Amino acid sequence: MSKLHFESSFRALTAENGLGLSPFNWQFRLYRKLCEGWIPQALDIPTGLGKTSVIALWLLARAAGADLPRRLIYVVDRRAVVDQATDYALTIRENLTTLPELQATLGLSRLLPISTLRGQYADNRAWLETPAEPAILIGTVDMIGSRLLFSGYGVSPRMRPMQAGLLATDSLLVLDEAHLSQPFLGMTRSLAGIAGPRALKVLSLSATQATPKRNAVGEESRFVFRLTAEEAAETEVQKRLNARKSLRMETHPGAKPQEFATQAWSLAEAHPGARILIFRESFDDAVAIASSLEKMARKSSARVGLLTGQRRGYEREQLEAWLTKTGFLAGRSATETAFLVATSAGEVGIDLDADHMLCDLVPWDRMVQRLGRVNRRGTALTDTTVIVWDREDAPGGDPERLRRDLTRGLLQPPEGAD
Repeated sequence: MSKLHFESSFRALTAENGLGLSPFNWQFRLYRKLCEGWIPQALDIPTGLGKTSVIALWLLARAAGADLPRRLIYVVDRRAVVDQATDYALTIRENLTTLPELQATLGLSRLLPISTLRGQYADNRAWLETPAEPAILIGTVDMIGSRLLFSGYGVSPRMRPMQAGLLATDSLLVLDEAHLSQPFLGMTRSLAGIAGPRALKVLSLSATQATPKRNAVGEESRFVFRLTAEEAAETEVQKRLNARKSLRMETHPGAKPQEFATQAWSLAEAHPGARILIFRESFDDAVAIASSLEKMARKSSARVGLLTGQRRGYEREQLEAWLTKTGFLAGRSATETAFLVATSAGEVGIDLDADHMLCDLVPWDRMVQRLGRVNRRGTALTDTTVIVWDREDAPGGDPERLRRDLTRGLLQPPEGAD
């Protein structure tokens, strides 16, 4: 498939509300690699550059005749609040109905089977009905892991060997935000090492991969797929990688929730109509901050939302609607001031985009995820303000203090730098 043909197919397959986005150059290169039957062990691409598109790239490569696994298993961390992977897959399936030639080359006799195993979703068993056809299975670490280990939650004893066999054979397991699930990644890599012509293939996705020391930009590892120098220089990629963020480090003794709320309100007063994202490690502190902001906002039109992992299905749907309305989902816009208070649940599995951020200091790999959710697409006309608070009285022994000091050092530019 030529690049022009690939671009038109990619746009048609991933179009949402009639709008299809052009693929990045790295996506075309990965597509060509997949067509050759080469699957990397890790996809080390910066946050905000569309790693979820692996689903569409796998499908397009299979349609082009590539010898790839017929099942794609997309695994998300259980803390993910908005199931955007399922939404993405459903969009692809809907668009396939308008692309009969593509559907025919995939060998599909029906709608593309998509099954989601997580929380409120019961397994619709669509992926089991015709195992010879391509299928997409989306699930959490515990749901997929338990099935691979012959003890699937809600699976009858007689069905467990069958599901374990299908998942571990002729399947491509894509682990999103792999840095959060290292034990699971190690287990699946062990399964992938089992001899067999159609053994499980594993691809880890993360902007902070736990891989060997990085090569310089432009050098491609045999096992890790990274941006080349030319791909990093692409206009849209540069806009996102170099999105302006004005960082300020502050130290506060105690850093009480009320102080967080007051600082966030000051940000909103300085930037009317802005989307303010607040990350707080403690669940109780996050609730207290949201409560304080709600009291401050009573005499204004400002909105306050709370994003934590402790939500059920209906609550997740309500939250997604709120995030869309207030403009916190990437690609959306809003004009009224809105505050989103989040725990670690907001760091992964959701395409957040805020104008300004206030957060506490956490380990480096998590700070990268947080920073990637401010001015995510590089479209802000003015500098985005990021305020990071560190506690003078932060608990913990020497290892924790060392990690905190390391993160602080990575965030602060060298003396004399602009």
